[in-house]
Amino acid sequence: MQATMELERVGLFSVADRHPRTTHDRFTSRLARTSASRVLHRGEHLFRTGDVVDDVYRVVGGVLKSYFIHEGGDEQITGFHLPGDLIGFDALADDHAAFSVVALDTASVARESLRSAYGDTPFHDVMDREFYACMRREIFRLTQLLHIERSGTDARLARFLLDYSEAQGSRGYDRMEFYLPMGRKDLARYIGLVPETVSRIFSRLRDRNILSVDNNHICILDAAELTAIADGDPEEG
Repeated sequence: MQATMELERVGLFSVADRHPRTTHDRFTSRLARTSASRVLHRGEHLFRTGDVVDDVYRVVGGVLKSYFIHEGGDEQITGFHLPGDLIGFDALADDHAAFSVVALDTASVARESLRSAYGDTPFHDVMDREFYACMRREIFRLTQLLHIERSGTDARLARFLLDYSEAQGSRGYDRMEFYLPMGRKDLARYIGLVPETVSRIFSRLRDRNILSVDNNHICILDAAELTAIADGDPEEG
């Protein structure tokens, strides 16, 4: 029951913590003070699948995409990373990146070696309960992504927009009006649709006065109705 309640609170994007008291927050605060910054231009990779990665990165500005390529050549998008997100923890197991990470627009990241961040203290000695909770929330986020693939097509896009809106609001930006940095193709791949279907859904939501859509500039006009669509029953079959 507790897991179900937690899952319902976790969206597709991380939400900025308004009370920075956890190990995760103390760690990102340390990064902000001591790390070197790096600017990435649109289409530039932070690292690629299989690269040796012994640092973690905090997104300072812009948006990045993580993905991997299936054996058949299809791209699987695993997440979009907003300011405040940490990238690179997946490489802790064997020092190699499990995913490629690329900038969707001009982005900046802060880099810090785990060894220099913690000195000679063994990493596992500082991973307290709050850090494990952060990892658990990431698992729930991925579970939520799997869950929306069972939903109707309109519900998938509605849930994505609501989660992105919440993530923007938690970072001090406008929840109701925002710019989507990802193109239709990336958005469609992430929620398990094709670009043409995503475009048709945007048109339907616009025609129903639920959204105002100008290319990637989105304005939520009726949040209650958008939420009702997102909470629709999964498709049968």
